[in-house]
Amino acid sequence: MGVDPRGPWLVGDMILALDSSSALTSVALVADDGSVVAEEQHEDARRHAEVIGPMIAAVVALTPRPEVTSVACGVGPGPYTGLRVAIASALAIGAAWRLPVHGLCSLDALAVEWLAENPGQPVEVATDARRSELYWASYGADAVRRQGPRVRPSTDVGDDVVRGLPAARWVARRVQELLALGERESGIVPPLDIHGRDTGATADALAGAGLLPSRPLYLRSPDAQVPVSLGERA
Repeated sequence: MGVDPRGPWLVGDMILALDSSSALTSVALVADDGSVVAEEQHEDARRHAEVIGPMIAAVVALTPRPEVTSVACGVGPGPYTGLRVAIASALAIGAAWRLPVHGLCSLDALAVEWLAENPGQPVEVATDARRSELYWASYGADAVRRQGPRVRPSTDVGDDVVRGLPAARWVARRVQELLALGERESGIVPPLDIHGRDTGATADALAGAGLLPSRPLYLRSPDAQVPVSLGERA
């Protein structure tokens, strides 16, 4: 069954959503009709951990705590360090408030945002993966991911590909859509290639999956590695 990316948002709850998969740190509180109750954004790829706490405090101060019934977070793909900030924050809030935490591929949120303004058209979306590469995925007009997520050289991605920064409000809205359709969280733990290459294993594993575990979605291993000599001592 296809999903109309314009709504309606049918789940009777309010979602607190977070995303730090790009240079943008984003926090939003979204009501069950898809309206944004409150939102904070800060663009700086090096300050995710510094700004997310005050942003969450500002957003949740605007609504009574019992009205928040779930937490959502963008799980990437994204740079190794910044990506984990929103996920860890979402897990901490979920544990403290005893709420379910739902993960969503951040590229899915970006696609849904574009489709809300351009309904009925397939779309490819991409975000910065550094190293002259992009995180990339393609979607049908129903907002379902057809290919990806993958890491691709920026020279392989055409000018028609939508490039942007995922926003927490669209993470929340897509999670609402999937919950309304009765989708359950996938139990897949995405694989990570130990050689730092995107082999496509993650994309294959996530085919058809919408709601994801609240774990970072890496497509390659981190730049920092434990030296062999230290690893042998462990």
